[in-house]
This record gives sequence, structure tokens and C-alpha cells, in this order.
Amino acid sequence: MVRRVTSDGKNRLGGRPCAGCGKPIQSGLYCSDCLEKFRDQAKSQGKRIKMMKSNDLKKVAANRHETMILVVISDERNLNITKLILERSLPKYKIIATNNPLTAINTLTSRVINLIVLDADFNGLDMLRRIRRDDRFKEIPVLMMSGSTRRELLSEIFSLGVQDYIAKPCEPKDLVEHVNKIIGTKEEESFKEISENTLFNIMLIDDDIFDLRQERETIKNRFPCELTTAQSAVEGMKILENKGADLILVSLEMPFVDGIKFLSLLKENDRLRNIPVILMTTKQDAATIKEIEKTSAAGYIKKPVITEDGLATIEEKLRRG
Repeated sequence: MVRRVTSDGKNRLGGRPCAGCGKPIQSGLYCSDCLEKFRDQAKSQGKRIKMMKSNDLKKVAANRHETMILVVISDERNLNITKLILERSLPKYKIIATNNPLTAINTLTSRVINLIVLDADFNGLDMLRRIRRDDRFKEIPVLMMSGSTRRELLSEIFSLGVQDYIAKPCEPKDLVEHVNKIIGTKEEESFKEISENTLFNIMLIDDDIFDLRQERETIKNRFPCELTTAQSAVEGMKILENKGADLILVSLEMPFVDGIKFLSLLKENDRLRNIPVILMTTKQDAATIKEIEKTSAAGYIKKPVITEDGLATIEEKLRRG
């Protein structure tokens, strides 16, 4: 009980009841015990929300690694027919079809492809040579189609390491059987690779080693990701050439090649230009923000202490990717 002395000298009960437990208090709405309990509850709730977000993002990342078949045929009619057959007969697989070799290479760079289907009669052999020359793609299984019976052609096809060959014209069921045969043979190996890669690949570029460490820890503790770091734009570009990324975070204020110049370099690279880039900056003045908004950046966040708003921006870009 809290007592107070009134002007007439008599002791009377004083204060007001705590809104939480009813205990008399001198001021405010809650007593110190209730305030402490509310703080603990808020911390616990915050941890649960972060855990739920992390688990949700893991599902988003995992869904990006479904079994994918890439069909590359320069003749649009044959491309559409092949895609339609595979989509109707193999609904559990995702079929990506293109008649553009550059689009095909970009797809191979950004996705985990389980099988490539080519047609030797429509530039498929050129595409096969290009794939096998690139160390990143040379192990991907290839199914080659052709209506030709020339021994020289067939010899070159198999010398370049195709997993299977189907002669045209072929029945739709034969095409599906050949695809299932390759996918089934590689299934265990493919799913192992998928499970090991159900993370987002984030590139972090900052010339300040102390800022870089702080930014790295914040991002690693928040997102299910494989985080690669670089201390210059040039170093970052070299790494990206080899392994790509789902999202790039780059410091605006770097010597020689700053964040905006890095964006320009990225846009000149056909394989990397579609990767979203978030600029990190210590400045928040109107001039800096206006300069950033003129660029192709996917957004900007404050550094080196990344706020909740900054983390929300990163999460949004990962979900969209």
C-alpha cells in the first residue's frame, strides 16, 4: 500500500492502481514489475516474428529450385510444340522455352537447370558447343533431337557429351520417355544439389572493412543466404562473373568505382544486368537520394547500421527475385 499525508495531517491511501496488476503506484499507468514483464514479452514476440520471416524466406528460396527443363530451339513453331508436349505430359516439372541463345545463357546463369533439350536441326549443335565450352554448364544433362542421319553429325553430337539422343520425327510419348529417363537417372544427384542450394545468394560490396563486417553480420543473422563479400567493385565483378547472385548490395561511397559506376558496369554485362542492386549509403540528404533515384538501382538503404526498414527492402527484393 502507498500512503500519503494530506493537508489535515491524516494518513490516507494514495496513488493510483497499476493498469496491469492493480498494485498502487505513484505515477504512470504500470508498475515497474509490469513494465519489465511487457519488455520481456515484446522481445520474445520480436524473436518469433523474425523466426517466422526467416522460415518463410527459406520456403521462397526452396521453391526457386524446382526441377527445371530448358528447351532451346531457334524455330519458334518447333519450340512451342516441344514446350506444349512437355508441359502437358510432365506437369510436375517447370518448362522454360526460348529461341534466343543469349536468353538461354542468362537462364543457365540464374537458375538451377536439370535438363537442356536442343534440336540439332535448328542451331542446337551450336548451342551445345557453347554450353560444353563453359565450365559452369558442361555437366548439365542434354537431350539432343535431330532428323538427320548423317554419321558425322551424330558422331559430333555424342563427342560433345549428350546424355541422350532422339531421332525425328518422334511421337510425343517417346520425347517424354527420353526426358524422364534422363531426369530419373540424375534425380538423386539433382535433389542433393537442390537441397544444398536452397539459400539466397547475396553479394555484399563495401571498401570499408569495418562497415563490411557489421553489414555482413546483420544480413547473415536475418536472411537464409550464402553471403559473398568484396572490398571493391572490380573484385565484386570478378566474383559475379563466376557465380552470379540473387541480389547485390553495394556501397555508394567507394573510391575509383563507386556504387553508381558499378551499376553502369553491371548493365553493360549481358549475363549480370538483370540482377537487382541495392545501394548502401551513409548519406540521407535530398541531393544524394535524388541522384540514386535517377539510376537503375532497385532501392537504397542506410549503412553500416542497417535499420528494420533497410532489412525490409532487402526482403522485398529477395521475394520478388
